[in-house]
Amino acid sequence: MNWGRGILVAMILFVGVIATMVYVSVNTEFSLVADNYYEQELAYDDQIARIRNFEALTAQPEFSFNRAEQQIKLQFSEELVSAIKEGKVVFFRASGAKHDKVFELNFDDDNVFTTDVSKFLIGAWSLQLSFTDGAKEYYKEIKFVI
Repeated sequence: MNWGRGILVAMILFVGVIATMVYVSVNTEFSLVADNYYEQELAYDDQIARIRNFEALTAQPEFSFNRAEQQIKLQFSEELVSAIKEGKVVFFRASGAKHDKVFELNFDDDNVFTTDVSKFLIGAWSLQLSFTDGAKEYYKEIKFVI
């Protein structure tokens, strides 16, 4: 092999590597953690107050994940359920916003919020629980792995 062919092969390999890098970078999906992250950051003091309100509850909801049945349960006390005006549960997936799930906070007769996670992607998730009693807002984040 002479110098001319070696240089030509090196240039072809270099162009191939650059073209592959461009293709991968163009097709890589990325999303922000939140679309309105700037507004959320400005209101972070309010978020800290919500977290403190939750921590001050005497009867906090109990989180349980049944892997066999692929169900997540949040057990609430009777007094807390009667005080809650509205709430939501967000299942947040950091790897992509298209996988996030949002549910209204609805209880069964035993004061339990239950949801099936069998169709969720396997991996790390964050359950973001937020609710209000009309006077105060509450927030709790629970990390778990499916």
